[in-house]
Amino acid sequence: MIKKTICTVSILCCFAGITQAQEIVTKDTMTYYRGQIDTLDKQLIDLLGQRMKAARAIGTYKIDHNIGVVQPIRFEKVLNGSIRRGKAQELSEEFVRALYNDIHKESIRQEELLQAEKKRAEKK
Repeated sequence: MIKKTICTVSILCCFAGITQAQEIVTKDTMTYYRGQIDTLDKQLIDLLGQRMKAARAIGTYKIDHNIGVVQPIRFEKVLNGSIRRGKAQELSEEFVRALYNDIHKESIRQEELLQAEKKRAEKK
């Protein structure tokens, strides 16, 4: 990638001038990394969807076995592990904590929807 960029800059400098060459390389670099971000964002959403599918399966199990929706000990274990992993990826604790709190809220919402559906089905 570095050799390709250097060659591209050299060629562009010869034909377009230094300023234009820098603008083209900057645009090309931004396009490349934005493409990476777009792909990763799609993967994040797909992974979150898979996570919620697993949360719904757990929710069904909890309903069938009369287990409460919120399991604070489990959440703290997952959160603390994620904070450690996040730090290794240069993510702040505050960011990871906020992210997991939101994920947890959505998991609870999903499980509560399942409980409401079961209650409606039982009334019929």
